[in-house]
Amino acid sequence: MREHLGLLESDHAEVVLERLGERRLLGLALGLDVAEGAHPLLVRDRFQDAWTEFFADASAERPLVVLIEDLHWADDQLLDLLERLAEDVKGPLLLLATARQELLDARPGWSRAGEVIELHALSAEDSLRLLDELLVGELPGGLRDLVLERAEGNPFFVEEVLETLIDRGLLERENGGWTLAELPSDFEVPDSVQAVLSARIDLLEPTEKEALQAAAVIGRVFWAGPIYELVQGEPDLRVLEERDLVRRRSGSSMAGEREFAIKHGLTREVAYSSLPKARRARLHAAFAGWLERLGERDELASLLAHHLAEAVRSEDADLAWVGDEAELERLRVKAVAWLTRAGDLATTRYELDDAIELFRRALELEGRRPEQARLWHRLGRAHALKYDAVPFFDAMENAIELCDDDALRADLYADLALDTAGRGGMFPVLPKVEVVDAWVDRALELADPESPAAAKALIARAHWYRSTGVSTGLAEAEAAFPLAERLGDPDLLSAADVDRVFSLVVERRYGDALAGIERAKRRVGQVKDPDLVADVAAVSAFVEVAVGRIAEGRASAALHEDLTSRLTPHHRVHGVAISAELEETTGNWPGVGRLEGLARERVAANLATPCIRNARTLLLCAIAAEHDGDRERSASLEELAREVELEGFEGTLRGPRTRLALVRGELDLVERLVADRGGLSASTWFRLSNLIVRLDALVTLGRGDDVEREAAPALELPGSLLEPVGLRALGLVREDAQLIGQALRRFEALGLDWYAEETRRLVAQA
Repeated sequence: MREHLGLLESDHAEVVLERLGERRLLGLALGLDVAEGAHPLLVRDRFQDAWTEFFADASAERPLVVLIEDLHWADDQLLDLLERLAEDVKGPLLLLATARQELLDARPGWSRAGEVIELHALSAEDSLRLLDELLVGELPGGLRDLVLERAEGNPFFVEEVLETLIDRGLLERENGGWTLAELPSDFEVPDSVQAVLSARIDLLEPTEKEALQAAAVIGRVFWAGPIYELVQGEPDLRVLEERDLVRRRSGSSMAGEREFAIKHGLTREVAYSSLPKARRARLHAAFAGWLERLGERDELASLLAHHLAEAVRSEDADLAWVGDEAELERLRVKAVAWLTRAGDLATTRYELDDAIELFRRALELEGRRPEQARLWHRLGRAHALKYDAVPFFDAMENAIELCDDDALRADLYADLALDTAGRGGMFPVLPKVEVVDAWVDRALELADPESPAAAKALIARAHWYRSTGVSTGLAEAEAAFPLAERLGDPDLLSAADVDRVFSLVVERRYGDALAGIERAKRRVGQVKDPDLVADVAAVSAFVEVAVGRIAEGRASAALHEDLTSRLTPHHRVHGVAISAELEETTGNWPGVGRLEGLARERVAANLATPCIRNARTLLLCAIAAEHDGDRERSASLEELAREVELEGFEGTLRGPRTRLALVRGELDLVERLVADRGGLSASTWFRLSNLIVRLDALVTLGRGDDVEREAAPALELPGSLLEPVGLRALGLVREDAQLIGQALRRFEALGLDWYAEETRRLVAQA
């Protein structure tokens, strides 16, 4: 991008943003904070859109070849972007990547999507050809055989051995060829390429050796200016070029600076490791000082963070800065500040692994309790965004323990409760109800009653009570909603609105729930958090189906699938799950069956993240397979679901397990599952489908009294999906043809063909 737009590393933000124009968001790649407070997931989505548009426009101008080296080290975000470029960019674009085999282990589809060229070690014959062509002559037989033996088919090793002979003056060009002098008696071919490189570096004069070591501190790419500042004496960089250890680059990414690159990554590693640790630390500090003179700005945050952190590494600091403790402390404070800033920027870009590493390095250096608490809070948020429960919980506990400020502690308790309630599926074992309740109590005790912390705590309690079956959570949701309105934060208001809608659904106040979700949809354009935007679509699907608006519900589920498709693997599981759950509720089992392939694929990609929808979606597919008459596939899906099931969520799975047992005619199992009402009536996303299957199970078991008691409320919901379900259940246990006829007409009017067919089957069976 820099090359295409003519940007330099030394350019200030104003210049960069002017060149980027409408692609302002691509400034994130250059370290600019241009997210304007948007949620990291939304930024990640738009960031990939911006890259795709950039490459589409660039390839429309001329064919592009993009080289990505060592792709096996890339994180999922970059790999996802490359997949998207290959799929969406229509212009002439060649993506050329070098990588180890493990890349294809992680992304097996890539071997089918592109062409794979495998590079193996050179054969003995090819190694000999390489040696002879490089040399345009022959080494003595014994030496040649030793070089080939030690090289083991590594062409870089062969090349570096020859460079060593040239460096030592033993191999000289003469009359267009090479002449090998008599080798000293102590000459040996090192047994590794690292040893060869080390020997070559040791042959340099002290000043040039220091220059190469300083370059290694800066990075694979470096500039002449800082080298001259970091090294005593006057190094001749042409010597390093002549020895083919570094290469001059055409142009420079720093204004007014000659730019070089160390020839090979291994050369840099060996030069860097040859530095004494104390000297290494001071060189990092000196280069950070050179960078700071370019301006302390976000574009340099990651570079400054790295070099300052390396300068004050705890294991080397005492040795490097003995007698200069004041300078050590000054550098340490700067290192923490830049590590924190770089971590914040990485979080904004949704580069969560990088952010976590940066915050952890800052914590290793930070000794002040208040700052440690804030860093642990940041770390907890990054882990929550990753749905990584255990480190999230540990980070938040550490933050609370270190925090002495009541307002911050209130916020910490509120965030701990809200993320636990809202992301409960990330926990391998669900926390006890009273534990989360205590966090909410503590948050409300410490918080200003009119603060965001108080609103978050109330939302957390409403969600937690509802999802664990303590209550509908409506009282807490009703208290949180006006507070969120007064605070005026669109995201907080959306969270409160959605939570209130769900509580209304649990209380079967479908009309009020529909009005609430329509209001939330009108405001969704102001919401920054894509999780909340997706939640509005998901809850819309749920409410619309509940009130009998099946087509609208399917449209909302499709929107939710689209919103989540470009987010994380966990979100993508939710995307297919909501669609499957809608078809489960409407009895469209062929529709669930059509989602099986996608469900399997997404669950497999999400195994690293605990989520109850992994197991539940597979169980729905097992039911669809059973309806399709494929008992073997159904059993296989059921076993897959069992393998990814989470402890403490048995009730959430009891609904689909009851339906599966009903389809199979396993009435003893149905009896056992229905005996535990906690699962089938739990106040969760799955309440509606659970109520339907419970009534079906009670009818099948002939439990007329239970049906009379539990179906009656459904008749008070005219127009809803539950109304004909209740009519059918009562009609079957009473053997009342009129009620059954009403149910059939309502099912047909709603387009619920499976329910209508199932009703006729049950009547015929009776």
